[in-house]
Amino acid sequence: MIIVNRKALPLLLLVLLLCIGLSVVSGCGSAKNAGGADLTAEEASMMESGNAADRSGVEPQQGEKGAKPRFVIRNASMELTVPDTRKTVARVEKMVEEGGGLVSSCSVYELREGQYAADLNLRIPENDFDSFLARLEGIGKSADIYKDSEDVTLPYLDLKARINNLKAEESRLREILTEARNVEEILSVERELFRVRGEIESLTAEFTHLQDQVSFSTVRVSIKEEAIASGAISQKPFSRIGERMKEALFRSFNFISSAAAFLLVALTALLPLLLVLAPVVLIIVWLVRRSRHKKDIASGGQPPALS
Repeated sequence: MIIVNRKALPLLLLVLLLCIGLSVVSGCGSAKNAGGADLTAEEASMMESGNAADRSGVEPQQGEKGAKPRFVIRNASMELTVPDTRKTVARVEKMVEEGGGLVSSCSVYELREGQYAADLNLRIPENDFDSFLARLEGIGKSADIYKDSEDVTLPYLDLKARINNLKAEESRLREILTEARNVEEILSVERELFRVRGEIESLTAEFTHLQDQVSFSTVRVSIKEEAIASGAISQKPFSRIGERMKEALFRSFNFISSAAAFLLVALTALLPLLLVLAPVVLIIVWLVRRSRHKKDIASGGQPPALS
């Protein structure tokens, strides 16, 4: 049995309180250090978006220093007036190819005699968007330049999180499938796996399309040639005159041959009908001539000599 001196009792209580206080402070400090590894939802979202380029292949657009990365879809349209439409189209296509983009559609047509225009849809890498537009403006006289952007950061991160959650669920279902004990459990788990797999494929297709829209900006370009001045003589109406005359001659021959072929086919199709109708027509003609002959006799006239 421990005997405690009453005079020393307050001192012992003070020492005990100090020990408890030190242990509490030490515990809070260690808990704070341990809890530092746990991120808040906002910090986790920032890390998720910051590392998105490494996992999905799409580089987020950086804003101001310290700001969260953004995923943005950018589009533009422009009208160009140039001296020669065909040469300009070839130049633009070369620029797109050298920049790693692609021409999704191209249409060249004739506005009026000797004046051509073109419409192009271009897909340009997002990191080359602004510089490409600057180079494009230098090709000709630019007008009606329009740009727009759409921030898709929230749906981008949401789709990625949903896909990751479904993949985790698929992994758990596969583990459960290995532990199934009877046919009913196996079929039930397989139905859930089929459902989850279908949702993953659907969301992955949507996510891939969104990634493509973020990675490649769309640029629509309308090109037209300069109008011919009324006070000057232009050689454009006579450009490719030989080829155009040759094409017109061939078109004429092709039309005549097509018409002749159509008539031959039509006559061939009507031949059986003509063979049926020919005897009927001959009988009708004979009856009409005989009726006229009888009328002439009844009127007292001389019958015409039969040849």
